[in-house]
Amino acid sequence: MTNSNPILRPSEQFWLFALGVVLTGCFAWGNIASWSAKLRYPGEENLAEGVPLTEMLHYRAGVRIYDPPSRQKFDTPSYGPLYYLLGARLIDPERPAYLPLRLLSLAGTLGCVAASALLALWLSGSKRAALVAALIFLSYRFVTLYGISDRCDLVALLFCFSGFLIAYRFQDSPKLLWAALPILLGLFYKQQFVAAPLAVLLFLLLGKQYRRMVQFGALLGAGGLVLLGFFEFVVFRGQAFLRHFLLYVGALPFSLHRLGLGAFIFVVWFAFPMVVAIEFLRRHSNRLVACYLGVALFLSIVMFAKEGSDANYFIESALILSPLFVAFLIERVPDFTRGSEVLFLLILTLLPSHLFAESPPEPQDFIRDQAIQTFLRRRFPPHTLAFGYYTGDLVRAGLDAPVSALWVYNGLVRRGVIASPDVVSMLESRSFAVVVLNFDLEREQNPSWLNYYLTELQRNALLANYEPVTNLEMPEPEKFRATDRFYIWVPKSTSHNKSEF
Repeated sequence: MTNSNPILRPSEQFWLFALGVVLTGCFAWGNIASWSAKLRYPGEENLAEGVPLTEMLHYRAGVRIYDPPSRQKFDTPSYGPLYYLLGARLIDPERPAYLPLRLLSLAGTLGCVAASALLALWLSGSKRAALVAALIFLSYRFVTLYGISDRCDLVALLFCFSGFLIAYRFQDSPKLLWAALPILLGLFYKQQFVAAPLAVLLFLLLGKQYRRMVQFGALLGAGGLVLLGFFEFVVFRGQAFLRHFLLYVGALPFSLHRLGLGAFIFVVWFAFPMVVAIEFLRRHSNRLVACYLGVALFLSIVMFAKEGSDANYFIESALILSPLFVAFLIERVPDFTRGSEVLFLLILTLLPSHLFAESPPEPQDFIRDQAIQTFLRRRFPPHTLAFGYYTGDLVRAGLDAPVSALWVYNGLVRRGVIASPDVVSMLESRSFAVVVLNFDLEREQNPSWLNYYLTELQRNALLANYEPVTNLEMPEPEKFRATDRFYIWVPKSTSHNKSEF
């Protein structure tokens, strides 16, 4: 029986592959073209960028950020300590800005791109595959969303994935144990990307390399304990570092609704790449990569079910699926029909993440951000106590925001983890000189928005003790809804004449 699918000549294979490069390149360029505006934009995008910036400023100023909540402050450093230690050294406390942290994240993104390309090269033996794998990873819009924000996701993933690559390269050698070092750094930069160490342990278990599995697990455990002790008793001595992580970071609940939503998002973004990856691994037995793929995909869905999680939990899935997709494509290019099918699947894979993507900051967003900064600086002296969800806007204006993450704080209050209503008492005593909201508290009827980051007691205290004096246009990247504006409230007893505002 002869194969009915036409086999392409080398020159024809080149043009079919070039078509794949053009397609992925167009998607990737659609993201890369927005980098300049996103990096230059001085305000925060709607990723809670202001929270880590505020906490880093507090740490730089000598605030004990891992202490329990008090009337004076509540910080919620929910990422790894290495992120805060490094970030606090990069920002200027006199002129805090997101750019240094975004550039650090961009470096992590480019490192992940290189790591994905390297794995594609190892899997396929083709330099062309390395190029396309890099383009596919850059084509996912949510990779760019987090990859050039001030978030720590891509740097932490780079560390952990580098550890996986070491394990892959030396999977039959004692040198595999060196993978523990970058993995530990990654987990103490952000404790999210545990798929790499779990995959290595599972691989060693399935391969009956029990001794090496124990050694690797012991290195991770011992190294983790040493670093925990170092941060608990040296860097953050006298603070509740370990208690903070055990009590606050793990306190956010899981939701069955979010689990279902995570499964739906996964199917939309990764159904085709997953099928292609499984087919490639079926044809080319690679136990370590299979372990990593299975663990990463499972954790991405499960961890998305946690309240407060977002698309960043799918970045690791995109990173491992990109080289596997390309490795399979390389095999199919000589067969015109099957190669074309894979290219079609590639288009279907990348298109969904671009359909509902938000636009990069526009010139008017820069103007609106400058307007709110000018207003706050002119009306309120430096280090004025301020309260609001967008703490980055407040601290960039020189104000003090003792509650760095209002959404997290009130989530803990609602679950009884924090019993003392410190913020309510501060509002009742009019300790905050300015309160900035993104909705009209006096007229808003939607309970979801009313309760999103304020409790009923806080709203009542605001209405009783503060009054709105003006509202300003809000930059699009910071909006939840099209109608959002910045509403400025001041204490009733000390408010200025509204005409002054």
